[in-house]
Amino acid sequence: MQQFAAQAVRDTLGRSTDVDACVALAARLDDLLGEAARHLQEGGAALACRAGCNFCCHLRVMVRPHEAIALFRHLQARIPAVTAGRIRERLREYAAAKPVPRRPCAFLVDGECAAYAVRPGACAAYHSLSRERCEESFQDPSRPSGTVALQALREVALALESGVDAALQAEGLSDERLELHVAVAALLGNPSLIARWRSGRTLRRPGPEPKES
Repeated sequence: MQQFAAQAVRDTLGRSTDVDACVALAARLDDLLGEAARHLQEGGAALACRAGCNFCCHLRVMVRPHEAIALFRHLQARIPAVTAGRIRERLREYAAAKPVPRRPCAFLVDGECAAYAVRPGACAAYHSLSRERCEESFQDPSRPSGTVALQALREVALALESGVDAALQAEGLSDERLELHVAVAALLGNPSLIARWRSGRTLRRPGPEPKES
């Protein structure tokens, strides 16, 4: 899987590091994870994930720069204005707040992911074998949520991540991960951070970002 991930990076960011390439890479990696999940299901894995089940959408998610940029683009161009406004407010609120064990993702709208088409790899890789155990973990944050995840798919995801990181480094691009809300809120406040990342630096400058006008 590492070579497939590396090839996906070369086919997208290797040709251009613009926003569209980031979106294309996020979609391609999601496809690879989807293919792996379908293969595991065909082999007998009884995945419990269904539309409308969103317990895992309350977990802390770390994203790479291209994933944050893809989410930013989707928010600005693909989500209806009223909904996008609500999401922006939550992004800024969450980014400025102290982290908590469980909190609904800013992109969780009416129980569904408003950014599913460009969801980060950490989200795409999380598939549960038990809805009941997910709910138990949700109700009791002290219970490790990872105990309900399909380990085989997590291993595929780790291989993909390794391939992506190596390929990003080969392209001279930062693979530093940031918390999802912090990363997207930073882009909302200062979209020029995309150019900063494209030049080979980290996505976010140290210290507070200027507020969006």
